[in-house]
Amino acid sequence: MVSFNSMTIGTDVVAKFNDRVEGRTFLITGTSPAGIGAETAYCLGKAHPRLLILAGRSPSRIQPVLDKLRAEGVNAEVLLLDLSSQKSIRAFVETVRQENIRIDVLINNAAIMACPYGLTEDGIETQFATNFLGPFLLTNLLLQADLIVERIVNVSSSASVRSPHYLLAPLDDLTYSHGQSYDPIQAYGVSKLALVLYTRALAAKVASRGITTFSLNPGSVISPLQQNVTEEMRQKAFKAALKEDPNFTPPVRKTLQQGCATQLRAGLDPHLRDQSGAYLDDCQVVELKQHQGSFHARGKLWTIGEHLVGESFDI
Repeated sequence: MVSFNSMTIGTDVVAKFNDRVEGRTFLITGTSPAGIGAETAYCLGKAHPRLLILAGRSPSRIQPVLDKLRAEGVNAEVLLLDLSSQKSIRAFVETVRQENIRIDVLINNAAIMACPYGLTEDGIETQFATNFLGPFLLTNLLLQADLIVERIVNVSSSASVRSPHYLLAPLDDLTYSHGQSYDPIQAYGVSKLALVLYTRALAAKVASRGITTFSLNPGSVISPLQQNVTEEMRQKAFKAALKEDPNFTPPVRKTLQQGCATQLRAGLDPHLRDQSGAYLDDCQVVELKQHQGSFHARGKLWTIGEHLVGESFDI
């Protein structure tokens, strides 16, 4: 078996599992140019998928990605999806249902990072709404409508690997005292840990349907995602990480090809089937102490999610 690691590139993963791409339908959120979502689509496009759905809040921004894929003969389409808007998510799922599209692999890749404090149209802190609640609602609605066939991939971050107390405390006040205690890096970490915990909770709920789900850290990739991150924020985060773990070292930068590799393995590798709910880093399944003992937090997060979207899910 091919050995995957931090240097693995996306095209190599797809080449290894090309039979897991050919004839299948993939939904990828967050596919703007120069990001790992677009790079993921380019890699998948080389192995003859049945359909690539590129979902994003600005179809015009995604158009160059769509044009490149179609120029290479890939069947792809763009659908409007704003993960910060529950109305947009529900409309998107209805479109997928009406078009009778069944998704073999869902890749929840879209995210925002370290943005100033703000609330969405639904009155929810923007990073939590976009990075966790949006994927939570999207995935659960698709599952409820029986529109997901095989696998769900949630792109998290190394920001989820912090003290659970530090990252779980804001769940008791997601307004951050109406912005007064808001730390943009902490809020990003909260949203990304929430995605990891959701993945683990979801794995148990969909196991009987033969669906598997994974979360992952793509690595540190220079992309538009980091446009709000200042050097001061970066250094503050590094110092906090060192305080928690004296052996912490800043991550080595990855290329876009390296950055999309882990989510491609999570989405394609059949050998991972027995490890549903797992977290991957550098293309390998890892068990991190910061993610352990989280059963109560998973249940609490699920309840919070259902409350915020005003719906209970029987999936």
